[in-house]
Amino acid sequence: MQTVSEMLPIFRSPGQARLLARLMIGAGDEWRSLTELARSVDLAVSSVQREVERLTRSGLVESRRVGNVRQVRANRSSAFFPDLRALVVKAFGPVPLLRDAVTAIDGVSEAYIFGSWARYAADPGEMSEPPGDIDLLIVGVPDPDSVYRASAEVERELGVEVNPVIVTHDAWVSDRRSGFLESVRDGALIPLLVDDPAIA
Repeated sequence: MQTVSEMLPIFRSPGQARLLARLMIGAGDEWRSLTELARSVDLAVSSVQREVERLTRSGLVESRRVGNVRQVRANRSSAFFPDLRALVVKAFGPVPLLRDAVTAIDGVSEAYIFGSWARYAADPGEMSEPPGDIDLLIVGVPDPDSVYRASAEVERELGVEVNPVIVTHDAWVSDRRSGFLESVRDGALIPLLVDDPAIA
């Protein structure tokens, strides 16, 4: 599976790309300590500190001290914030990561993002920030453990909870008794993997 650092190689370093993805996709307004950030993006604290210094000087990140602990978060008042976050979400968000993840799982015939994240992707201006979780529909007969492992990997990468639901192809295509599946079919969907390439 590709990581966030491999998907859009225009940032100064892979570590900076992972850090920006974590701050702009999975953190919201939450303050994070440097230690917590380092652990979540798999970097040394010293590396995170250097990246945060650069991002703070550029105005993309704001920081504060609580006792001896330095905390940081994305600077939403930066003129670059809306466009940079849109770029980070598009390049490093759940769509490319989950598409790559589900493609590698045997037994998956179709896969979609549904729910709040799909609605956000359809109309980003409707919500003030990306949703805090991602609903993933898997159609087919995959090994459930493989689905849960892949979801957990994306969850760790983004810092956003991934909630997979697995249904058979017959249920997805023909089960009209399930109110849940009807609501998913009628709602916003982001195709990740489909039987008919023309649908994607």
